[in-house]
Amino acid sequence: MKTRALILTLLLVGCDADTLLPTTGKEIAPVHDARVVRAQMEIQRLSAEVEQHHARRGEWPPDWRAIGRSGLDPWGGEYILEFEEDRPVVYSAGPDGDADTDDDVY
Repeated sequence: MKTRALILTLLLVGCDADTLLPTTGKEIAPVHDARVVRAQMEIQRLSAEVEQHHARRGEWPPDWRAIGRSGLDPWGGEYILEFEEDRPVVYSAGPDGDADTDDDVY
């Protein structure tokens, strides 16, 4: 319970956990940027909508307009819709805006 309160406080204040906590030898899970969490939630929702489109029409949507979405991620880039082995993969290029880099959000 104390850990949750501390994490919430850090999120609200915007402080780094390492500067406030004494060294205990225990790792603290990193606090995600709110935009990353938002992107992950949006990706789940978009993936479900892509699957629903396929279930209703028998084909994958060619783009976001086909399901009535803009498909913009929290950084202003468009979510990427690709297909691997006839399965949809939705992801964001992340903060740097470049796909296939370490900051991509799935």
